[in-house]
Amino acid sequence: MASCELCGNEKVSTKKARTAGILVEACGRCVESMNLQVIEAPVNFSKVKKTTRNTVSSRGVAGKDIMAKNSTELASDFHKRIIQGRKKKGWDQRTFASKMNERLNIVQKIENGGRPTDKLILKIEKILSIDLNVERSSEHTTKTNTAKRNMTIGDALEDLLSRRED
Repeated sequence: MASCELCGNEKVSTKKARTAGILVEACGRCVESMNLQVIEAPVNFSKVKKTTRNTVSSRGVAGKDIMAKNSTELASDFHKRIIQGRKKKGWDQRTFASKMNERLNIVQKIENGGRPTDKLILKIEKILSIDLNVERSSEHTTKTNTAKRNMTIGDALEDLLSRRED
């Protein structure tokens, strides 16, 4: 995992791409949104271990692009949905934890807004008969406070291009 030199995202998979004649390490979202020319794709290692249906490679599950957007995401109010579903069944936290075969502190953490694992999400959905995933919004934006981060190459490029227009 690396940092995108254009948007500043950290711990993301990057690709070498060319923008304005400069080679940069860019995340998939920047490559796609800016239509950058990819120079060198990530190395795809040989199959590591054969599982029942899928093989594991350097990109995660073979054939699936981990940078591609999923159609659903965890609802922002998932913890409220879990509490409502539990109360609808008439269970307290201890009973709910017992039904899921999990520790009480796990249930408490999740109901206080701690993000559960994907496996646990499926278990909760099945036991409470609820949906915790919602359709992903078409516009996903992340705001950053530029005063707290260093200038990226993308910031410098934007500044340079804005000066040329003047």
